[in-house]
Amino acid sequence: MANNNNGGEGTTLVATYPILYLAHQYKVGDALPANDATMVNAWLEAGTARWINETEPVQEPPKGKLTVAEPGLPEANVVSNSPSHDNLVGKVPKTSRRKKE
Repeated sequence: MANNNNGGEGTTLVATYPILYLAHQYKVGDALPANDATMVNAWLEAGTARWINETEPVQEPPKGKLTVAEPGLPEANVVSNSPSHDNLVGKVPKTSRRKKE
């Protein structure tokens, strides 16, 4: 692996964002090929890669919690028999078997 710009002995070019290069998907923290100076400069300018020392630990970005709206159509003209009296068409009922533990 050839090093370029700020890279030197003991440094590695690492992806800080997912990168698709030459039909290969590099994940965050994967070592990138540094033999193409044009691509190395483009990645560094865009902030999608950076040089790290091999002794420096790679920090992954924090993972977020997925939040979505409840399924169903709000305020539909349907009378619900559920204890919560939700008037939603297509809403999955909340039962004891569906509760997450």
